[in-house]
Amino acid sequence: MSRWQNFKLKTRAAYKRLTDPMGKFFGKLNISPNSITMISGFFAIASATMYAFNGLVGAFEFWWLIGFALMIITGFIDVIDGSVARATGKTTKFGRVLDPVMDRFAEFCFLFGISIGVYTFEPLESLWPPIATIPVAAWCLFSFAGMIFASYARARGESVARVNVESIGIMERREKLFLLFIGNLLYHWFNVALIIAIILVGILSFITTIQRMLYIRKLMIKIGNEDNSEEEKEDITNETIN
Repeated sequence: MSRWQNFKLKTRAAYKRLTDPMGKFFGKLNISPNSITMISGFFAIASATMYAFNGLVGAFEFWWLIGFALMIITGFIDVIDGSVARATGKTTKFGRVLDPVMDRFAEFCFLFGISIGVYTFEPLESLWPPIATIPVAAWCLFSFAGMIFASYARARGESVARVNVESIGIMERREKLFLLFIGNLLYHWFNVALIIAIILVGILSFITTIQRMLYIRKLMIKIGNEDNSEEEKEDITNETIN
């Protein structure tokens, strides 16, 4: 295990120690973890709407700050659903499917809203020219594509190769939200910070995809699981055709 992976595992353990008490508190409200997860989706939509209004209406101080606040609330709710599930023991297979789907949905909402609300960056000319000439919406698409690839690599690795890729890769959800949080926080004073954060999320997400694929490949070779059975080959062929 690398030092980075060891650090992430320790951070994850500390994170659970901090959030478990919140899970016990909110668990007393008798709201299911899946319901909490769905609520986070509505806050993500509201956040995207406020970000979009920043570009459509132009009242930066009002709409942008509300969108930022709603993004923070969405992230907080995302923390709560998992901690409530652990505290109450109400973990379900559907919940394990719903949670990552809603995570990707929230990320899409944030970037979609930002791509509409921040359609131009005046100081971009001072950056590397290729960055200045590419629209903000394109960078948001690039970033979201990286997120999807990293998530898909994990999903396929765990479902097909039966390889646990938890904590594998430099960029997971917490790191993504942290970078976007910092970019939003600095946007008022240094608005280039947000586009830099979005680009970094995309680049690091693609790096994470490569790291996960290499890890899965290495582990499959190690356990002799590289070759598929005839049934698996047929399934893969059908998937390719479809």
